[in-house]
Amino acid sequence: MAKKSKQYDYDLGEVKRLIGETDKNYREIAAETGCPYASVVYHGRKIRGRVNRMRQEEIQAEQQQPQSLLALAQETQEEPTVLSGGTTLSISRNEIHIQNAEQEAAKMIKAARAMGLTKINITIDR
Repeated sequence: MAKKSKQYDYDLGEVKRLIGETDKNYREIAAETGCPYASVVYHGRKIRGRVNRMRQEEIQAEQQQPQSLLALAQETQEEPTVLSGGTTLSISRNEIHIQNAEQEAAKMIKAARAMGLTKINITIDR
């Protein structure tokens, strides 16, 4: 005698909406909708992509950072002390991946502020 498959009563559209529009984890969605966890994971990976926990943390960290260098510069309203004698500071980074460029530029701006500089030049070379 063949084993009967389990029958579930859930709204797949609601499952997909929760996956796409909320930050709920798969277990929460499965519990809320009555959809089997494996099915939620299957559809979640199709909608959200296969993102492991470490990459998810990186994405969240990037989203929490200022969206642009201008926003970063406007965020700090400190009055820096100007160094005497026209001090020149040169910081360079080579072969930075485009995804990390904004973070590296932010570090350079922070270093310039720490030295009390009020103006900097940023150059992007190909």
